[in-house]
Amino acid sequence: MVVPLFFPGVNVDLNLVRLIFEVEVTGKKEFAAAIAAGFRRFDKLFKELCCYCKMIDCNSCSERPLCPFQIVFAQELSTNPDIVRRHQKPPLPFAFKISSVPENKSLMEVSLVVIGKAINHLPVFVSAVELLLDSCSGQCSGNAPLINCIHCLDYQSVRHEINWSRQGDLNLVVLSSLEIMKNSLDTNEARLILESPLKVPSTGSLLHDFEFGIFLRSQMRRCSSLFAYYGDGELDIDFAELSAAVGVVRCHKDGICYSQPYWSQRSSHAGLLGISEFSNLAPGMLPLLTLGSYFNAGKGASFGFGAYNVDAV
Repeated sequence: MVVPLFFPGVNVDLNLVRLIFEVEVTGKKEFAAAIAAGFRRFDKLFKELCCYCKMIDCNSCSERPLCPFQIVFAQELSTNPDIVRRHQKPPLPFAFKISSVPENKSLMEVSLVVIGKAINHLPVFVSAVELLLDSCSGQCSGNAPLINCIHCLDYQSVRHEINWSRQGDLNLVVLSSLEIMKNSLDTNEARLILESPLKVPSTGSLLHDFEFGIFLRSQMRRCSSLFAYYGDGELDIDFAELSAAVGVVRCHKDGICYSQPYWSQRSSHAGLLGISEFSNLAPGMLPLLTLGSYFNAGKGASFGFGAYNVDAV
């Protein structure tokens, strides 16, 4: 049983923690494919670590209200009908990202953002990631993936190595979503870099050509839903005004297309990838997209799809 951590005031606005696992691997392409497939069983690995009553159905378990697995994965609807009407089913309160380290041929990074009340269960997340990497060994040639170290990132993305054997001095940095937005540049030009396949539903199918308005609206819904379900209140932005303003946004360097990631040829892994630049952004758009970059975007966002960066130009 992994003991949860508790942080006072963890639900002021919407807090989050960014972790980076530095992983030594033999083949980067094989590892990326193996961990992408392994994400499908992350919930089962998580449950193995925190379930008191392994033979009891979750719905009838007396530990359900305090169970980390239920808190993280149940996606229960709010008892507030207004929240249900506006946001419906909540997203999962975490987001993974897989990236290569170009200057090191054997180093990969697995980023994990843990959101809101789920921060209380960081030790379970870390142990589940360790189990996930162990389970990927059979799909990777050579040596099994090995975690070199784990870092926590601050607002400037400075890395602070953490040691889970010393829970009183972890070097954890808890970030505020409102501070992230407040400290973001708010210019009218931006560069958008889609680092992993973006899969955005539109009129019954996935978007094959990038549309800024659809992307922005999907991120407004995702960020506001995370605030409503895992934070303390609603995200204070003018949705109608931002939605109306997308009509004047212009793409002047279009490098985003629908394609496969380097690590897979499966059609289910395809999505929008590439770099584009946009102008005529309305005030508030860039800070919102900056916050959204912590959470990924589109279908499969919690499990590494739709990872992106956005910068002022």
